[in-house]
Amino acid sequence: MASLLPIGGGLLALLLAPLWTAMTPPLAQASPVLLAGLLLAAWATSLHRPFDAPTPGAGTLAVPVALLTLGATAAGWIGAVAVVLGELARRLLRRRAPSAAPERRHWARTFELAGAVALAALVAGAVGHLTSAPGTVGTAPGLVPLALAGVAFCVVLAALLLLDKKLRRPALPIPWRESLQPVLADLAAWGVGSAVAVAALRSGWAVAGVLLAGFALLALEAARYALRHATSEQRIDDLERLNRASRRIAGQEAGLGDIAERMRIECANVVPFQWFQFEMLARESGHHSWWAGPDRVLREGEPQPPATPPALPGIHRRSQWRILERALETDERLVGRLRLWCDPRRLEADSVQLLDSLLPQMIASIQRFLLDREAKHDPLTGLAVRRVLEARLEAMFRRASEQRGSMAVMMCDLDFFKRVNDTHGHAAGDAALVATAQILLRRQEEAGAEAGMLVARYGGEEFTVLLEDGTGEEALALAEELRQEVAALALHWEGTPIPLTQSLGVACFPELLVRRPEELLELADVALYEAKRQGRNQALLNVGRGRFRKVDGTLITASDAPETPTQVPPIFA
Repeated sequence: MASLLPIGGGLLALLLAPLWTAMTPPLAQASPVLLAGLLLAAWATSLHRPFDAPTPGAGTLAVPVALLTLGATAAGWIGAVAVVLGELARRLLRRRAPSAAPERRHWARTFELAGAVALAALVAGAVGHLTSAPGTVGTAPGLVPLALAGVAFCVVLAALLLLDKKLRRPALPIPWRESLQPVLADLAAWGVGSAVAVAALRSGWAVAGVLLAGFALLALEAARYALRHATSEQRIDDLERLNRASRRIAGQEAGLGDIAERMRIECANVVPFQWFQFEMLARESGHHSWWAGPDRVLREGEPQPPATPPALPGIHRRSQWRILERALETDERLVGRLRLWCDPRRLEADSVQLLDSLLPQMIASIQRFLLDREAKHDPLTGLAVRRVLEARLEAMFRRASEQRGSMAVMMCDLDFFKRVNDTHGHAAGDAALVATAQILLRRQEEAGAEAGMLVARYGGEEFTVLLEDGTGEEALALAEELRQEVAALALHWEGTPIPLTQSLGVACFPELLVRRPEELLELADVALYEAKRQGRNQALLNVGRGRFRKVDGTLITASDAPETPTQVPPIFA
C-alpha cells in the first residue's frame, strides 16, 4: 500500500493533467529535440543523489527547466522517466563494480519515487500558475512564483517520504532529520534548475544547453566518485570483517567442537545459510561431523535438511537449495569439508567470495589443532602422551598442596597382553589397546573438563588416570568400574574372541604423605604390581606401609612389606 499510493496517484495525475489548460506548454512547443535534451539532462543529473536518499537528488534541477519550457505535464513525465532510467543505470554500474555493496531495493521503490516526482512536479506547476501575475504568459515568470513552486515540489516529496516511512513502520518514530535532509538538497537543486530555466527563456537555449551539459557532467563525475567511494568503503568493511573473523577463528582451540562452533559463527556473518555442516576427515583424528539448523544450535552428527528452502513472504518462485560445499585441504591432504545449505533467493555473489576468503583461516585453525593433537596425544589410542601427563601431575600436586586439596593417581595395565600379541598378532594387540582407551576416554568426556580428569598412555599396555579433588575410596570405586567395563568387552579378531582383563592400582594424596608427585605415581604403581601378584583382574588402593585395600574393604599386606615398628619422629634435637 505504501508503494501503490505514489505510483497509482502519480500515474493518474499525469493522465488527467492535460485536461487542465494550465498544464499545457505555456512558453514553448514540445519539440522532440527539446524533449530528448531535457530527458537526457534529467537522466544524467539523477545519477547523483546526495545522502543516498530516496529522492531525485541532482535530477531535481531538470524539473523546473521542463516546467517552465514544456509545462507541468511534460515535467512530470520527464522527472518520472529520468528517475527510472537513472536507477537502472545506477544498478548496472553497481553490478559491474568489484566488491560493491549488494542492491537490496526492489523496483517497486523506484516506481514509487517516480510517481512521487510526477505528483510533486504537477503540484509545483499548479502552484506556479496560481501564484503568477495575470498576463505573464509568454514571458519569464517572477522569482516568487518560481520559489513557491520549488517549495511545493519539496513539500510534496517530503510528505510522501514521511508517509511512506510511517506506513511501513508504524511503531517506530519518524526520523525527521534523516528524511528532511535530502529534501533540502533537492530544494537547492531546484534553485539551480530555476536559474538554468530563466537563462533559457532570456538568453536562449545556447547558454542554457551549455549550463545543462556542464551540470550533467558534474553529476556524472559526482556519481562516479560516490560509487568508487562506496566500493572502497565496502571493500574496507569486508577486509575488517575478514580480519576480525580470522582472529576469532585463530583463537585457542579446546577441541574440534569449539572449532566447528567458531566456523559456524563466522560463516553466519558472511553467508545467509539455513543449515550448516562441518566434517572432520583427517585420518589421525577420525571422522566427526557437526551440524546446525535454523535454530543455530551446534550438534554432533549428520544434518537432515528439508528438500527445499522455506517459503518467503510475498510471491517467489519455488527453488531448490544451493549447497555451498568447500573442501578444506592442507599440503594436498583433505582434512575437512564444509557444507552450507543456502536459499538462492537470499544468496549474493559477494557473500560467496567472503566465504572463500575465510577458508585459509579455517584450514589453518584445523591444522594447528592437528599439530597440537599430534604433539600431545598418542597416535594409536588418542590419549594424552606421557609428557602431558607429567606436566598435569606436577600442576595438580602443586594445587592440592597449596590449597589443601586432594588428588588420586590410577595405574591400569592389561593382563597377559604379551599373550594377545603372540597368539593373535600385534594388530590384535593394537585393537585391544584402542578398545581399552575408548573406555577411558568416554569416562573422561562424561566427567567433563571441570572435573579435572586426565587419561594418558603411560607406555606399552599401561595407562594412567589422574583425578582431581577425589578421595581414595572414590578413586577405588572408579577403578573397579573401569575393570568391569574392560572385562565385559566383546573384542573379536578375525572371528576369534579375545578376552581382556586389567589390573589397577590407586594412590591418593594427602591420604599418603609424599613430597613429590612422582612418589604418588610410584605408590600407585606399587598397588598395581600387588594387584597382579594377588591374581590380576582386580583394583587395589595403596594405604601405606605395604597395605592395600580391596573394593570390599578388605585390607591385605604385601609379602615383602617392611616389619619395622612405627618410629615416632623426635620433636626436639
